[in-house]
Amino acid sequence: MEEIREQVRKKYAAAITGAQSCCGPDRSSNPVTGNLYQTGELDGLPEDLVASSFGCGNPTALATLYAGETVLDLGSGAGLDVLLSAKRVGPAGKAYGLDMTDEMLAVAKANQARTGITNAEFIKGHIEAIPLPDHSVDVIVSNCVINLSGDKDQVLAEACRVLKPGGRLAVSDIVLVRPLPPSVQQNLAAWSGCVAGALEAEDYRRKLTAAGFTDLEIVTTRVYDFTDERGGQFLPDLTAAERQALNGSLISAFIRAKKPVTPLTPGTDYTVRPAKPADLPAIENLLTVSYLPTAGVADHLPTFLVADMDGVAGVIGLELAGEHALLRSLAVAGKQRKQGLGSALFQQALDQARRAGATTAYLLTNTAAQFVARWGFTPIARNDIPVGLLTASALATACPASSACLQKTL
Repeated sequence: MEEIREQVRKKYAAAITGAQSCCGPDRSSNPVTGNLYQTGELDGLPEDLVASSFGCGNPTALATLYAGETVLDLGSGAGLDVLLSAKRVGPAGKAYGLDMTDEMLAVAKANQARTGITNAEFIKGHIEAIPLPDHSVDVIVSNCVINLSGDKDQVLAEACRVLKPGGRLAVSDIVLVRPLPPSVQQNLAAWSGCVAGALEAEDYRRKLTAAGFTDLEIVTTRVYDFTDERGGQFLPDLTAAERQALNGSLISAFIRAKKPVTPLTPGTDYTVRPAKPADLPAIENLLTVSYLPTAGVADHLPTFLVADMDGVAGVIGLELAGEHALLRSLAVAGKQRKQGLGSALFQQALDQARRAGATTAYLLTNTAAQFVARWGFTPIARNDIPVGLLTASALATACPASSACLQKTL
């Protein structure tokens, strides 16, 4: 594996510094890397950034990313997919880029500085040993990189480890339709050209399953023809006969999978109870790490609810003003997300509002609009929220103007 890794590192270091082209002299007409991004996607990014992308797809266009999520790009290169992801998850979210090549990291950080995007971070490391904690990432993307690893089982195991329960894997990669000729398999130059390390689709499925993923999906995005002049430029070390034998063997594919969720059992794994004064530091800490405001929490603590798992694992706020109720501060600790705590807290807060005589519930959010839509909340204008209810909690100043405002008749 070390020999393969070093070959890949050298080739991509040379490619990003301009000493050598990674995939042929004409990037725009390259059969693998060309024409993957639409102009509108690149708004606000340097015009030359796409030229330094060596991927085989556009995972950020195919993956569903939500505001406030944490995204990790395996093999982030010059940073295009990281910066696109950072824009999509917004200021409450975070996008990490992981790469082993110093030259790539330097270019990625320079590109980030040029864009002014602050919710992205580039870190050095190997995709076989991701330097992030367990259960710390919502979505993993990757663009024609996993096939370059000499230990794909370890890559996928690490990906599953750092994903939160319910987290998603959404990668573009080269996939085999049939086995490669031996001459290609043994050609290390083809490894760093995204070819010889590619897996057959069923093998990819088996490895994903063994790593712990479920809900597998492999969708073809491109089929390659390497017999023409462009194919010769892309694989210069292969003869025309070898390229003919290779033809039809390779596709670009979008691979989706999920880390399974084991729902928590109320009354056994956790209890939902009214917040206590002693809970305030833990509640404020949970809100802070979730990028939610803490203004007014202490004043309204008696109507807050917490999910207790030998400590505060989740919280939701409820503020009442006559027949109006404001739901706020819904947050669940990272390790417990996607396991039903948020839904349990939300349901109990609505029930508590009804028992208190509220007929309408309101909320403001930058990250949870899609979550609360399933409960029947519909968008409204900010000035439709009763002024007394909004200003009582200081949310009028704590929540930015970009917050979505929603209401539900109870």
